[in-house]
Amino acid sequence: MLMATPFPPLTPAADVAGVIERIDAIIVWARANQSRLGFFAALYKRVTRAIGKGIEDGLFHDGPRMERFDATFANRYFAAISAYFYPAQHPAPSHCWRVAFEAAERPSHVILLHMLAGMNAHIDLDLGITAWEIAKPGPLAALQDDFNMVNTVLTAQVKNVLDEIDEISPVLADIYDVLQKDEINLIDDGLIVARDRAWDFARLLAGEPSFLDSPTIGIRDLATAVLGALLLNPPPPFASIVNAIAARENPDVAHDIDELNEIAERALSSATAYGG
Repeated sequence: MLMATPFPPLTPAADVAGVIERIDAIIVWARANQSRLGFFAALYKRVTRAIGKGIEDGLFHDGPRMERFDATFANRYFAAISAYFYPAQHPAPSHCWRVAFEAAERPSHVILLHMLAGMNAHIDLDLGITAWEIAKPGPLAALQDDFNMVNTVLTAQVKNVLDEIDEISPVLADIYDVLQKDEINLIDDGLIVARDRAWDFARLLAGEPSFLDSPTIGIRDLATAVLGALLLNPPPPFASIVNAIAARENPDVAHDIDELNEIAERALSSATAYGG
């Protein structure tokens, strides 16, 4: 990728504020470089702000633990994107993240698919690993209620972003208006399925001998990468729908990132944060 400015080195975050600071750095860089990596980053910022509000509002049983959860979860994303841009200084990124990052270099995918590719890698691979790591040394089951609440927050934010994406993706907005509740239900159901898969993956990691961790994670990564590639390159007739959406999206990537970042920056009430 030809970069106007180099990608900023990212150190691990320790809390929600640190996560947002690093996401902002990605967004600023993406805007300057017309990089579609800014699409997922803006969505992730909105979700992170909502989780931060949930911690402040006492939504979770264990707020400090969920702050660690949020930072640990985000640091997997930061490590992957740093490895992509600085391969000599970091271990290789997971295959599923590489699929998402390489897709961002191509203009042929719609904004929503870039977001879904990032969500695929982060939820199907990173979320289960994070739950497993944060629960240690206690039982994984003690984390489950707060883990499920994260999904409630995530679902609300994806819906809110879709509600406000009309200007940069008018065909997607038209489809959304026609489907209305049906599309919302599809999103909800899809995220619940993804969350449940992530929880099952955490249980698998927690229940197996430690020497199996690396191959288990590697197999999961490859399967998630295959799903990401399918999302980004859908078969007929879905490919025609994707092409129609892409044809009418605003081609100005910096403008699109600005619109999405504005959505991420808007004040969150408890209703918008938690789907009320």
